Amino acid sequence: MAEEDTQEATANPAAEEGGATEAAAESTSVPEEGNQTSSGDSSPDSAQNNIDFLLDVPVKLTAELGSCKMTMQELLDLGLGTVVQLDQPANANVDLFVNQKLVARGEVVVAEDNFGIRIKEIVSKP
Repeated sequence: MAEEDTQEATANPAAEEGGATEAAAESTSVPEEGNQTSSGDSSPDSAQNNIDFLLDVPVKLTAELGSCKMTMQELLDLGLGTVVQLDQPANANVDLFVNQKLVARGEVVVAEDNFGIRIKEIVSKP
């Protein structure tokens, strides 16, 4: 028995430290052949159903006009009517983020008494 423990410790040094590697290996195990999920189905209808399911997932869309740096004192001195100057010129494109990932750039427009963004560039994958 002691020899088996020594071999296990040599093959798996984390086994002596609480079995962290063993737990990680269990969480990434491959399902057995009889336990395959429906995502293994390669029919076109199944793929369309999977995509349709994802179309209802909400995402956060954020437009960034620009940014600036200021001291804590300048921040505390902000009040009604204070203008904060940003690092982008007024005619620069704004960045459009989806879940904190840059996806597009565009210009600010007014649409029905609200601000909007006219897409000028779709950011491609790097």
